[in-house]
Amino acid sequence: MAGAGGKPEGVALAKDVPSATGDFLEQSYLTYLVPTRTDIDLDDVFRDGGSGNSILQSIEQRESLLFDETVEVLLILRMPWLEETELQAQIDRLVISLEGQVVSGNPTDRTSQPASEPIFKGHVQNVADPFTIVDEEQAESENGASRSIYAMWKLRVFLSRPRTRLQQPTVLFTASASIKPDVRSDTSSTRGMEYLQSGKPSSFNLLESFSSDPALDGIKPHLSSLRVSRVAPVSRQQDLVAHLRAQPQLRLPIYPVVHTRIRFSRPSTAQSTSALIAMLEIDLTPHVECEVFIDEIKLDTDDGTVESLNDEEQMKLPMSCVSHDHITFLYHIRPHQTDKTPRNFVGSLDISITATAQVIPGICTPKLCMGWNAALDFTIPVNPSFNKMPESAGIQRAHKPSQLSIGSNTAMTPLKSPSLTRPDALPGLEASSRTEVAALELGITMSFTGPSEAVHPGDVFSWTVYVVNRSSEKTARPPRKLALVAIPKRRRNDTRPARPPSTAARRQGEKEIADAVVDLNLLHALHKASAVDETDVICLSADTRVGPLAPGACHVAELQFLALREGVMGIEAVRVIDLGSQEHVDIRDLPTTIVEPAAAQAQE
Repeated sequence: MAGAGGKPEGVALAKDVPSATGDFLEQSYLTYLVPTRTDIDLDDVFRDGGSGNSILQSIEQRESLLFDETVEVLLILRMPWLEETELQAQIDRLVISLEGQVVSGNPTDRTSQPASEPIFKGHVQNVADPFTIVDEEQAESENGASRSIYAMWKLRVFLSRPRTRLQQPTVLFTASASIKPDVRSDTSSTRGMEYLQSGKPSSFNLLESFSSDPALDGIKPHLSSLRVSRVAPVSRQQDLVAHLRAQPQLRLPIYPVVHTRIRFSRPSTAQSTSALIAMLEIDLTPHVECEVFIDEIKLDTDDGTVESLNDEEQMKLPMSCVSHDHITFLYHIRPHQTDKTPRNFVGSLDISITATAQVIPGICTPKLCMGWNAALDFTIPVNPSFNKMPESAGIQRAHKPSQLSIGSNTAMTPLKSPSLTRPDALPGLEASSRTEVAALELGITMSFTGPSEAVHPGDVFSWTVYVVNRSSEKTARPPRKLALVAIPKRRRNDTRPARPPSTAARRQGEKEIADAVVDLNLLHALHKASAVDETDVICLSADTRVGPLAPGACHVAELQFLALREGVMGIEAVRVIDLGSQEHVDIRDLPTTIVEPAAAQAQE
């Protein structure tokens, strides 16, 4: 009877499956790590049996990670000893997923959660084909050694940079493993339940009233009421998923290796052209204490051709770099010549950089891949010869642009000395008439910031002045010492009229005497002819000293003012005096302060 139907064998299998599944759930444990060796070969690691160490101790782990690299997260599942067929059946039901996010190390508030941004979420694709190894562990009981089976999967994760700026970022990996419901037990228990049982009376036909409808042409529809009766809801398949025990988290610090940016400028040619010069700058951060090779740089655009200007031997790739290095690559971009070129011709440029960090040469060599795109503006300037020769005679304005362009929102950096394009930098406005050797000096850069709060008459407010010495470190000039002097607004009618002669007549016989020092007629004429201009603001910082300021150093100073009346307040200029060379320059591009009425202050 058993041999004919085979039913006892199926029943025995159904009874053995829950027992094996229960042992698998209780004794399995998932752990994960990032191995130190790049592109690790598990066969080579465990070829000698792990040299007497445990499975986890045989694999050296990374202590920190790098942005823009692709790491291999090794997922290790420890399982109890089972028969090969039963073990494979349990592995086929596994679902292993991994999530990665970048978390800020310093939260802004103690009560708030640290800022985080997810960078990866995926699962193991080929879970049925893991790398397996058997390990014998010494047990404390009298049974001796117990055998465990380790299954390993490698999952590649790209560590992209977060969109938000995080302080002391760390990577947080979280993995989970679960078992799907057993298909064999579900099939054996629900086999034959798809049809109605024989011998059971059927219910009445819900569509019996339509059997006499002539439109159905003799067809008698039938729908049993059992088909539409309310049934108890069955449990979903997701509710039957069993989760395995797993390592809570894996936290590793992460650092950027390079910072990159690209800038565009137009070549200084006599004939107007729409070509661009691209300057790709690569800065190596101080976080990396190893050698980094820049393997490949690609600049591609469908709107033109890109020509590399890095033909020198020192600029050949791959290029060896170390921490704090700054490299600039130049490229000439020409747009495609078409018959009907639009007036505002824009395009897109794709940039990709590949580098290799030699963390441990020959062992840990992560490969970095960076890619982004930038907008190109091939719009030809309206008047490219405007301000082409600043040393020529004629009307010289302090803040005239280097060129005029239509439809361009991208800031172009002209290929000329910054001291000519920024007349507010030291040395002063006389730099435009000097030789090119003196014009190459970057000088001092200043920025003024006004108050952010409302100002009322009688209030004391201040301007914050940021001073940066942008001189080259190789210059022989000593540290700069500066003085800031605020120049009040000049009165528009501050021209003293000619003194009118006195109308007092000399009597006959009197001696000739000089005119009176204080003549009433003169005072009356001055009072009638002059326009009294009230003082808007008074500078309380008569002489502000800055320095000594070495090349590359910066300083922050404050200029305090007293508002006397409401309205738009301002001063004529701020005179910057170099105490060493006695050179000075007047900065007139200053913040505008609006003094609100006192009534507004009372309402607040």
